[in-house]
Amino acid sequence: MTTSEQKPRDRTSLAGSGRAAGLGVRLGRVAAITTAALLTIAACKSKPIEAPAKDKKVADVELSEKALEAAKLTLERSKSKARRTSVTCAGTIDFEPGRVARVGPNVAGRVGNIAVTPGQKVTRGQALVTIESVEVGRARAEYLQAKSRLQQAEAELAREKKLFEGGASTERAVLTAETEKNVAAYGLRATEERLRTLGVGGEGVASSAVPLVTPISGTVLDVKARIGQPVGPTDTLVVVGEIDVVWLAVDIYERDVTRVHPGDEVRVTATAYPARVFVGRVDYVASVVDAERRVLAARIVLPNADGALRPGMAATSRIMGASAIDGGAIVTVPRGAVQTIDGQPFVFVEKAKGKYDMRAVERGEEQEGEVEITRGLAANEPIVVEGTFILKSEILREQMGSND
Repeated sequence: MTTSEQKPRDRTSLAGSGRAAGLGVRLGRVAAITTAALLTIAACKSKPIEAPAKDKKVADVELSEKALEAAKLTLERSKSKARRTSVTCAGTIDFEPGRVARVGPNVAGRVGNIAVTPGQKVTRGQALVTIESVEVGRARAEYLQAKSRLQQAEAELAREKKLFEGGASTERAVLTAETEKNVAAYGLRATEERLRTLGVGGEGVASSAVPLVTPISGTVLDVKARIGQPVGPTDTLVVVGEIDVVWLAVDIYERDVTRVHPGDEVRVTATAYPARVFVGRVDYVASVVDAERRVLAARIVLPNADGALRPGMAATSRIMGASAIDGGAIVTVPRGAVQTIDGQPFVFVEKAKGKYDMRAVERGEEQEGEVEITRGLAANEPIVVEGTFILKSEILREQMGSND
């Protein structure tokens, strides 16, 4: 073999050995990286990484003894109540019809005198307002004429009878006098009926004065008359009545008809007294559904001894049915126990004296000043019901401090 033939083979051999050496280096690096990764994983498994320890609060809000005394917090326990069916409907307060009278004239005229003021006690038959009416004056004059005519006819009949007994008159003359007397009596009765229609009696002179009297005893609730005011048969001048018992007329939707019965307990809140609950009973439920509105009329009777509820007021009623068939219970807390931050309701639960947790809750319906808690609170837990705003302020102050 010549020297020239050996040189190419040496170059090829050297190139091949170079590539092998490079590959070996790369494999060595990969092996080293893999080994390091495995060691890291093993180290992690053998000793987990611990988060820095944090100071844990015993409660969300802690008050010193002095601050607790100043806060004057009131605590109660959350309650468990039987779930009851109920129907909510709105209506308007009204008089009980048999306990109110709207007094007005039966004839046109003008107000001449007002004898009462609002709040005044009156008795049945007492004059309230006097009006002057030309029509009444004319009717009274006709009454007096008819009365005089009857007296004259009676006297003529008596004279004819006396003459007939003495033979100085005939039976025909007596019958004629008796007929005249009967006609005069009928005329008098007609004028009396006319006066009764106008709302006055026939006694006295031919006066145009008409006293308007109350048909019931009670309290003057409203006086709408003014001296000299022209009035007519459609005007109400004085309202007399008692409002120690009032009615609330409501409409029951057809879907709720089976859930409302006479005698059901009703809890009513008026727009004027949002924090007060008036308790009454369903007195009447109509037997016919309004075909157009698909509602059933119902009437609620409400005791009103202090006169707080006044006719015309808007009110909302909650007609309470029997306990739910499933026997379920709800957790309730007083309205003052629930506070809100960013739309999230919560309550403060006492953990120990002066230490309170802010507990997020979900609230349900509200009734009688109590709020149903559907999630986040169990029954019989001690909660703050008065002074919650102070605790809420402490939470907000701490949040502001942490943000700084």
